[in-house]
Amino acid sequence: MVKQLILLIGPTIMIILGLVLIKNIAITFLLFYGWLLVVPILVSYRRKSRTRLIFPQPKYSMTVGIISGIICLIAIYSFAYLLQSIAIDQEGLEVALVQWDFTGAKVIFLVLFLIFINPILEEFYWRRFMYDRLLHRLGSKLTIIITAFFYALYHFVVVMPIFHIPVFATLMVFLAGIMWGIFRSRFHTIVPSIVSHSIADLGIMLVYLFIII
Repeated sequence: MVKQLILLIGPTIMIILGLVLIKNIAITFLLFYGWLLVVPILVSYRRKSRTRLIFPQPKYSMTVGIISGIICLIAIYSFAYLLQSIAIDQEGLEVALVQWDFTGAKVIFLVLFLIFINPILEEFYWRRFMYDRLLHRLGSKLTIIITAFFYALYHFVVVMPIFHIPVFATLMVFLAGIMWGIFRSRFHTIVPSIVSHSIADLGIMLVYLFIII
C-alpha cells in the first residue's frame, strides 16, 4: 500500500519541487513528465508486463471523446472570458509566469507540448497505469475517484497563484478526472479520454493566448 501511495503522490511532489522550490517551468517539465513516463516503464519492466494503449471499442467512444472535449473547451473559455476579473488573479499570474520562466520563444513549444503530449502522458499514467494497479483491489468506482483526486491534487499547486479561488478550479479538474475515468471504465481504453483531454487543454491554451496575455 505504501508503494501505491508513493505512485499516487509522486507527480504532486515533482510539481512542488519544480514550481514551488526551484520555480522553473522547464525543470518542472523534466521532473513531472519524467516521472509520468519513466515510472510506469520501470514498474512494468520489473513486473515483466507490458503497458499498452487499447484502441477504442465501440467506435462511438471516439465521438464521446470529441464531444466531451469540445464541451470542456467551451466551458473553460466561457468561464475565463466572463469571470476573468473575478476568478483570475492577474497580478499573481504575471508574477508566477516570470518566476516560472514561462516567457519568450519557449512558450510556443510549451503550449504545443501541453496540447499534444501532456494529455497522452497524463491519461496513460492515471487512467491506464494507476487505474490498472488499483482496479482489482478497490473496484472501478473507488479507483476512478482516487485517481481523479490525486490527478487534481497537483493542479491545485499550479493554480494557487493564478486563481482567487483555487479550490473551485481544482474541483473542475477533479470532475474532469472523474469523467475521463468513467470513459476508461466504460470503453476499456484511454484513447477517448486522451482526445477529450487534449481538446480541453486546447481551451486552456486559448485562454492564455487570447484572454490572459
